[in-house]
Amino acid sequence: MDVDEDIIVREMNEEDAEKLDILLEKPTGIQSIYKSYLEETTSGRCQYIVIYYKGQMAGYAKIDWKSNYEDFEEEGIPEVKAIQIFDDFRNKGLGHCLMNTIEEQVKKRSNYCAVGVGLAEPYESAQRLLAERGYEPDGKGVFYIDPEFVHNELEVDDYQALMMIKKLNN
Repeated sequence: MDVDEDIIVREMNEEDAEKLDILLEKPTGIQSIYKSYLEETTSGRCQYIVIYYKGQMAGYAKIDWKSNYEDFEEEGIPEVKAIQIFDDFRNKGLGHCLMNTIEEQVKKRSNYCAVGVGLAEPYESAQRLLAERGYEPDGKGVFYIDPEFVHNELEVDDYQALMMIKKLNN
């Protein structure tokens, strides 16, 4: 657990998963996606990390130890997914705090850390954060998360990502 005065960064637990469902207004009766991620964490397929600021949950991220992106998967490079700092907590350096912890965890298993970042406007903060931290495009162009959604016309949406990678210093 990383604790810096008002900031706490740690692995997600069940209570955190329940808070995420409430914060993200998950409808009652629908299976919790975050509880399913907690199950993935327990099985070792991934690791979820949460960040708290002054006692309030401020964001979360997921590390997939086995990437679904073929080039990273072949090289055994973990992929960071679902980086999220909630709007009320932005511009406080929390994204960097979260990424510091993520990179420390990834360093235990790999010399590289990878991430796919969306191309649409809502991902601008994540794009800037990753560039500031030294992540570079993998050189393969745009990755279509779901190729069924590739349109004949150029359209930027949530189904496109730029895959990025960073060599971690050991």
